Amino acid sequence: MANIYGYMRISTLNESQKFDRQEAQLKDCNHIYRDRISGSKRERPALNALLEDLQEGDTVLIVSIDRLSRSTKDLLAIVEVIDSKGACLKSINDSWLDTSSDNPMNEFLLTVMGGLATMERKQIQSRVKEGVAVAQSKGVQFGRPKARTAKVELALELYSKREHTVKEIAEITGLSRATIYNKLKEKGS
Repeated sequence: MANIYGYMRISTLNESQKFDRQEAQLKDCNHIYRDRISGSKRERPALNALLEDLQEGDTVLIVSIDRLSRSTKDLLAIVEVIDSKGACLKSINDSWLDTSSDNPMNEFLLTVMGGLATMERKQIQSRVKEGVAVAQSKGVQFGRPKARTAKVELALELYSKREHTVKEIAEITGLSRATIYNKLKEKGS
């Protein structure tokens, strides 16, 4: 008996991102495989399990092409595995993606649309890099803020006098206790 396997992926380990939207669309599947990992990574445990479980006549159902893969090369490799098992791939939102019929146009569209998805991802990455560069040129600092030297010096001086606890020094200087401990460790105090 042929099965319909759903595949879902979300890009982050952040608990605020949920599978709910995809799950609602894949509710008629016999089994749903879930990956919580970036699509740019090829090592996706649930996808690998799905591909391993596929039998002839089965269908892999996805919500959209970007949930399955972020590169044309990877997408074509996944489709090739699905085809080699005698199964097919269908997308709910990308109606053109349906490998269940032997239509040469399917492979062409798959290649073109996969290429477009790859290009879109690279454009997004490029825009992010440009935005970061512009922000940095305007003085925006990225990453963890550096402790101000004057505050650090005051904290170290107060600590050396042994008149205040680290908690009190943190309140006086506005530095965190972790920063004070880190600076003390660096200085060898």
